[in-house]
Formats: sequence, structure tokens, C-alpha cells
Amino acid sequence: MQERYLGDSHDFAKYALLRHLSQSMSARLGVNWYLTRPEHVDTVGNNDGEKRHHLGSRQWHGWEPDILDQLRSFSLLSQRRIQRVAEMGILPADTLFVDDFVPVRERAAWHAEAQATLQPSSIVFLDPDNGFEVRSMTPRRAPKYALHSEAIDYVRRGKIVVGIQFARQCDPISKALMVRTHLMAAGGLHDAIPVIRARMAPNLLFISISPPAAAAELSGAIRLFAQNREKIEIIE
Repeated sequence: MQERYLGDSHDFAKYALLRHLSQSMSARLGVNWYLTRPEHVDTVGNNDGEKRHHLGSRQWHGWEPDILDQLRSFSLLSQRRIQRVAEMGILPADTLFVDDFVPVRERAAWHAEAQATLQPSSIVFLDPDNGFEVRSMTPRRAPKYALHSEAIDYVRRGKIVVGIQFARQCDPISKALMVRTHLMAAGGLHDAIPVIRARMAPNLLFISISPPAAAAELSGAIRLFAQNREKIEIIE
């Protein structure tokens, strides 16, 4: 997550989903932003984000209009501060946040502190720049990814985990199934939770894993979110 892209189309999908899950499941949210500094993790001139189609397209207006209106202020670069998400009440008032930058070194300590901060939550959202770890990531770019082990640690603490995955230059369905399979295998999980595909450029996938006791309720809430929302589909 990089502050310079705050309030973009992908964020609109994130906030709409998270608020829906919190309300429909009566669950407290915990958000780990996986914040990074572009000068530390990206090449000079990289500008992968900055997609704000939601502000002008009518296809988005059938979603949460209040969230859409709140995000308009982020059109100004000067307003893109991560703390404003909490201050503006975009997510429920009791949402917990981790806004420490992901370190290249001593990541285990960062993760342990994040787990402690988010312990009171029931749903933990992981918001890395790119998605879940890949074999090709370098130490410099590793902060752009959530590790499988980090997601599994939350599930072992009884948390539902929802993580983002961008699908760039690949088949989104194949990518979704592959990442979900890796996560389930890493955690010894057997309940395949539906993946949400947000059809935008690039496609954004929401991949969830859950303790067995919450899997059915989570699956139902995800399918409900996809109803009557253009741009959203379910991958079973």
C-alpha cells in the first residue's frame, strides 16, 4: 500500500467489501496496510496505481454512494494521508489499523507487533502493494508482498483473513485459484472460500482464508456482496 495511490478505484472496492463483511458478519475489522515507500521498493518513474475510474463511471454508483463521495477528496494529492481513512469514518469506528512501514529487515518483529495490535479483531485485511509472495521477489521488493506464513498466523489465532492480489498480465481466474491453493496448503485448510474478482484495470482479487467454524458464514457474505454490484464476480 502506498499513500500516493490512496482513494483510487481499487481502494473503493476494498472499503466497500470490508464494510459489507463487518456489517453482515457483525465482526470487528483489523487492517494491516503493508505500507511501503515507493523510493525504497519501486523503480524510478513507476506509476502502477492512480486509477480513479470510479469517480466518473456510472457503473460504480450503485455501490456505496457515501464511500464514493468520501473518496473524492483523495483526488488531491495533498489529501492522501493514510490516517484520514480512520478520521473520515470510511470504515467502522472500531476498526483497528497497522500503519507501520513494512521493513526489509526484522520483518518477523514487525509481524509480531501487527498481530498484537490486531488481536481484538475478527477479520484481518492484508493490503500489500502487489499481493501474496512470489518466488521471483527480491529482498528489496519483498515488502510489496504479504507472506503466506503471515496470513496463516492470523488464521491460527482464530481470525478470518482477506488479502488482496493484483492480476497483471495473467489470467485472473488461474491466478486466484493458484494463490488460494497455496494459502490453503500452507495452513492445512480444507474450506475453499470464494474469491472476489473486481473487474478493473488491473483486475483486483480478494482472496480469503478462514478457521473452519467461520468458513460457511464468510462464504455466504462474500456471495451476497457480489449481488447487484457491477464489476464484481465470484470465482468458486
